[in-house]
Amino acid sequence: MHRLAGAQPGDDRLGYDFLIHDGDATYLYEVKASIGNSGEFDLGASEVRRASHLKLDETYFIVYVSHVFDRSRRAITVLPNPFAEPELAGYQLISTQMRLRFNLD
Repeated sequence: MHRLAGAQPGDDRLGYDFLIHDGDATYLYEVKASIGNSGEFDLGASEVRRASHLKLDETYFIVYVSHVFDRSRRAITVLPNPFAEPELAGYQLISTQMRLRFNLD
């Protein structure tokens, strides 16, 4: 559970870490951090669901923090929604994962 100063606790089920309302627009941000600068990150099911199902007034971003534990090398890069047009918005799909359920009866 996450909490911003003076705010309600966060909810990982929302699929984003914070949002900003600016007039008629809403910006949703998902933060991903790396101890290095691999340029890779995983999106969980709630993040995929939210990023791929936006309202017309919503824009989704990934905020990538590289070298998160090294103050002198740390960098923040704002990336586009991987589900925006064109397909994958310039990302390279590294792997896919499936969670399956079946009935033993």
